[in-house]
Amino acid sequence: MTGPARAEADVLFVPMVPHHEDPPSPRTRELADLLGKVLGEYEKYHPAVTGREVRAAIRLAERNSRAAAPAGRTTARVAAAIAGATVGAFVLVASRGGSWEGAPVAIVIAVGVLFVVAVLARRLRGE
Repeated sequence: MTGPARAEADVLFVPMVPHHEDPPSPRTRELADLLGKVLGEYEKYHPAVTGREVRAAIRLAERNSRAAAPAGRTTARVAAAIAGATVGAFVLVASRGGSWEGAPVAIVIAVGVLFVVAVLARRLRGE
C-alpha cells in the first residue's frame, strides 16, 4: 500500500428473496386434518413409529394415489406436443423445398395455438 493506512471494512451483500407461501386452500387444510387424524390413530397403536417412516409412507402413498397420475400424463402430452411441433416444422420446411423463408412465423403461430389449447384444457379440468 502506498499512502496512509486506512481502516476499511468490506461489506458483503447477499441478496435474498424471502420465501412466500400462499395460504393453504380449504381442501389442503381438510386433507392435512385427515392425515393428522390418521397419523395420530396409527401412532396410538404403533408408538415406536419414527418420523422417517411416516415421511416414507406419505411419499409412497402419494406415488400410489391418483394425484400423482396426471403428472405422468401431462409429461407425455407435452412430449407429444413438442414432437408434433418439430415434425410440423420439418414438414413445413420440406414442403417449401428446404426454404426457411416464412417458416419461423408459422412455427410461432403453431406454438401460440398450442399454448392457448393447453391453457383452455387446464381451465376446463379445473387445474
